[in-house]
Amino acid sequence: MRWPWHKPVRCQTGVLPADQAAALRQSVIDSPWLSDTTLNMRFASTWGFSVAFRRGGLARLRKIFPAFVPYLDVVLEDGYNAFFLNPLVIFRGGQVEAHIDCSLRSYTAPLEPPFPGKVSVYYAQVPDQLQGGQLLLSRGDGKELARVTPVPNMVVQFDGELMHQVTPFQGSDCAELDRSRISLVCEHYRLSDTLLTRVPDFHFESSRQFGEFFDRALEVQGFGDNS
Repeated sequence: MRWPWHKPVRCQTGVLPADQAAALRQSVIDSPWLSDTTLNMRFASTWGFSVAFRRGGLARLRKIFPAFVPYLDVVLEDGYNAFFLNPLVIFRGGQVEAHIDCSLRSYTAPLEPPFPGKVSVYYAQVPDQLQGGQLLLSRGDGKELARVTPVPNMVVQFDGELMHQVTPFQGSDCAELDRSRISLVCEHYRLSDTLLTRVPDFHFESSRQFGEFFDRALEVQGFGDNS
């Protein structure tokens, strides 16, 4: 079953008020946990961090990442019970190779989860005069379905079974965070009880060496994983 709009791809611009959009963007740029991606090799040239969570962990997520809350309020829908959230930073020359999202696989293995019901992508920062960096979406037969040029403060939502990629970003020749292409991606899942028990209520992951220290800090503050 598709999500309520009954369209495989939907774009919405001007999603957040200006102050909330600015706060979300700055929270990613200023994050001490932003580093080389924790995702697979298709994301090798990107930066980010990730949070896997169930409905029970949503309150923790909102408290720890308050700038993400307005975005979550827009994209979260009833009927989904597990999520994978990650900021995605692409610098000049970077790209994301063609793939279908299924990031919760590492938690449910050896059992295979279904593909996400939907994927939501919020564009927090898009460099001026962007060259490349488009989101390409296609069906299983390889036929291109949509080609989206990012716009700041836009959300793109699409069926989780769609193949997608980000074309090489050839904009600014300065590999700095404030000139990068920044998006916030959320995969939304409907898992069976058997699979859902394998997903932590809240689990943060970063390639920063002090990631374990962060997990410990969450425990001390009462936000640790209780699964």
